[in-house]
Amino acid sequence: MNLSAFAVCPSGLEEILLTELCSQPGITEASAGRGGVWFRAEASAIARANLWCRIPTRILLAVDQFRLRRAEDLLEAASRVPWEQYFGPDQTFRVDVNQARRPLFDLAPNFAVLKIKDGVCDRFRELTGRRPSIETQIPDQRLWLFIDGEKATLSMDTSGEPLFKRGWRMAKGEAPLRENLAAALVAVANWQSEQPLLDPFCGSGTLLLEALQRAAGLAPGYLPSRPRSFSCEHWGARTAFGKIDWRALRDECQAAWHAADHWAPLTQLRVTGRDTHSEVLKAAKANAARALPSALAEKITWQVADFLNTDAPGESGLLITNPPYGERLDLLGLENERQFSAILKQHYAGWTAWILAHDLKFDSTIRLKATRRMPVFNGDLECRWMRFDMVSGGFSR
Repeated sequence: MNLSAFAVCPSGLEEILLTELCSQPGITEASAGRGGVWFRAEASAIARANLWCRIPTRILLAVDQFRLRRAEDLLEAASRVPWEQYFGPDQTFRVDVNQARRPLFDLAPNFAVLKIKDGVCDRFRELTGRRPSIETQIPDQRLWLFIDGEKATLSMDTSGEPLFKRGWRMAKGEAPLRENLAAALVAVANWQSEQPLLDPFCGSGTLLLEALQRAAGLAPGYLPSRPRSFSCEHWGARTAFGKIDWRALRDECQAAWHAADHWAPLTQLRVTGRDTHSEVLKAAKANAARALPSALAEKITWQVADFLNTDAPGESGLLITNPPYGERLDLLGLENERQFSAILKQHYAGWTAWILAHDLKFDSTIRLKATRRMPVFNGDLECRWMRFDMVSGGFSR
């Protein structure tokens, strides 16, 4: 039976997520919405998406949709959902509220949460004489209410811990990217394994590791050394998720992991991560050892290097990076952003550079013409993922 689900993602990544979901087996009727993608799939395909999709933050299962015209509609909806099929009164839960359009009456988010909590607890108390407890930090189950004007959707979180927490990043740089944002940026950059790949400000190595995992066909939700579980694994046997063969799903991930050690392009890979701090690179190398099969991790060259005084590792290739800005420029030995473009033109002619710019007018500031400017959000910060095609002399203006 096909179920209705919503894959949540950072704003600006909806179309990339749509493309990814449409490539997954068993997913149908996918359409991009605000902050994610609606789709239909059987429970096994939803479970598999938790293991294999790189872009979502979490995947929600819609359990009820209803018209919202008064606060009591929330209580009534929460009271009729068969929560007991998913979890028991001895477990904890949390309710979160997201909103697109405001309802037609005054409804504070905290009051909406209270109504949903009351409805859930009332149902358990009536059926079992007991009620589950509220836990806001690490709940056993997370419920979500999405309000879009008169339309409301109640969902259960199939993922549990956010999917961008891959499990391999023990150490972080000064301004780390979330892994799912890095995965989306890599997807847009469309690195081909025969190209040299460079991140001159690699920090904890997130962009490079996401690029290599994607190219080698590894499942982002699976690490042999740190296996994670998902909330929907622990739902009741009466649900469709209670019949999933999780061992078979993970065996598929494990097979991909082993295959990566014998990946055909492996011998020709040229991947370089640079940073000015040896301790940062040491942490990045440790992250790579967790994130990748050993044969793949060993193909990354880590270099303590100064962007100001180092050349490109090849005559052409792909540069992807999230460089420091503003007050942190002096850490690079750069006087200003203009010097940044001068180095690109001098040392990276023939390369394609993708740069995550916190300054929305970064291309104007450095006087280089961006051939693509993609709006993305790094947390709450609006940014641009900018492409610069570097040719001899650059694109001065």
